[in-house]
Formats: sequence, structure tokens, C-alpha cells
Amino acid sequence: MKKNIKLLIVSMLFIFIGLIAMITLGLINSGLFQAMRYGTSNGYTLGSEDMMNLMRNYNFDNGGSPKSFSFEEVKSAAENYLEKKGLKDLKIAEIMEFSNNFYIKTIEKSTKTGAMEFLFDKGNGAIFPEFGPNMMWNSKYGMMQRINESQNDVNMKIDEEKAIEIANNYLAKTKQNEFAENKAQKFYGYYTIDTVTKNGTMVGMLSVNGFTGQVWYHNWHGVFIEEKEF
Repeated sequence: MKKNIKLLIVSMLFIFIGLIAMITLGLINSGLFQAMRYGTSNGYTLGSEDMMNLMRNYNFDNGGSPKSFSFEEVKSAAENYLEKKGLKDLKIAEIMEFSNNFYIKTIEKSTKTGAMEFLFDKGNGAIFPEFGPNMMWNSKYGMMQRINESQNDVNMKIDEEKAIEIANNYLAKTKQNEFAENKAQKFYGYYTIDTVTKNGTMVGMLSVNGFTGQVWYHNWHGVFIEEKEF
């Protein structure tokens, strides 16, 4: 009888350990866990405030009452954010206003290469790293550690011209009257390309992985309103 009880206890213990392992593995593979460990080679780590903004604003539900912000206000807030995070080599290159958010592109002062992409919440003025390619493909500032360290180099297998071709092939299959612009912003590991109508009117953007050619359309912005370069 005692042996049966011991066997039952040991069996339950193994089942419990197995469940804990499954839960842990699920968290590791989840975007939430990955965002919590978002760090860069420059020592920047995603803080708890960034995490809350990421979770709260993924669908950009502003309660139907987004506030009005000027480009200068967004730029000033973004510069304060970069200073607070110690990203001294990054500067604001472009800000685009969409119905859901402001998109902020930064480049490195030292190399002029694309660095990070940020989003500005029109509901509460919060700034946080853009999800998607900025987190998953950015081999210098993103959260995914590369097995091949050479991929941290900006010289990717796919060049700008090929990335634009890939983008247009993707748009031809998935979108109507939407085309890739004839220039792409190079980031570490990928390109981000604006999309336009046939007459050149801005629509949105997508990214092309510089090593695999995978395309990731930025479907979280909403309708394009205005843009400004700095």
C-alpha cells in the first residue's frame, strides 16, 4: 500500500514538472515573453513602461477619442525617449501620421543607417518600439539574437533594388492599386518601404527581410494622413 502511495506521489510530481515545463516553453515562444527580454547590442532594454504600452496599444483602441498632437510635439517626445534610454547615436529622421498612430523612423548619426522604428500612441502620447520587423528582424537593435553574428552587418544578401522588386511582387498578389516606392530604408537585417497608389499617393508601408526575402506588411497604422522629414 505504501509503495502504491509513493508511486502515485512520484507520478504526480513528474506530471507537475511536465506542466511547468510546457507553460515555460509557451511563454518563451510567446511575443510577450520575447518583448520582456527585448535588448540590444547598445545596452537598451525594454522597460516595464514600454511593455505596458505594447500590450495596451497593440490594437490601438483609443476609446474613440484620440488626442491631437503636432509633429513637433511628437518629435520632442521621441527625442526625450531616446535620451532617457541612452540611445545617443540615434536621431529622428522621419515622422508619419496615420489614423491609429504616429510612426517614427530613427537613423544612426554615425552611419546614417536605419536604426529603430517607434510608434506614438495618439490616445495617451506613449512612445514604444514598433512591433513586427523592428523587433523580430532588427539584427542590431531588435530582440532576436542571431546565430550568425555576421547578420548584424548592414550588408545583406538582398540589396535595395531586389527588396523593392520582392515588395512589388507581394503587393501584386495581395493588394489592389498599391505599389512599392522606388526607394527603401535600410535597417540592420531588413528594409522598410513605403507603399503608394499608381499616382504616387502614400498608402502605408511594408518590410522585406534582407536575408530571407520574407515580407511583413505593417497593417497596424490605419489610414495615412501626413508625413514630415527631419
